[in-house]
Amino acid sequence: MIADIVLMFHFCVVIFITFGFFLIPIGYMYNWDWIANIQLRILHSGMMVFITLETLLGITCPLTTFENSLRGIHESKSFIGYWIKKIIYWDFPTQFFIILYCIFLAWTFFMWKLYPPRSTKSIKKIR
Repeated sequence: MIADIVLMFHFCVVIFITFGFFLIPIGYMYNWDWIANIQLRILHSGMMVFITLETLLGITCPLTTFENSLRGIHESKSFIGYWIKKIIYWDFPTQFFIILYCIFLAWTFFMWKLYPPRSTKSIKKIR
């Protein structure tokens, strides 16, 4: 049960990072207030840097390691755990992920430059 909770948290991290790639540019165009949150943008960028570095260094994600240690040799038998695991873990070579994460990291830095965080005051002036 705890391993499934870790897996669901891991899934939320994946969703946060992935949706950030799309919602930041969209929110910037529509002047959504949450785009101005510098802490959110730093968190998103920092997580992407961490993921890319751990992949380049050949380090397994700490959440994956924690989940696997909780499971021991057993696989998840819950319905949610099964499907979340299928979505998160892809069976591709490491080089695929290195290239993919480097591209996404570049996109993250590009978004920071193209769609910089703005103060809440400047967003309200635009409206």
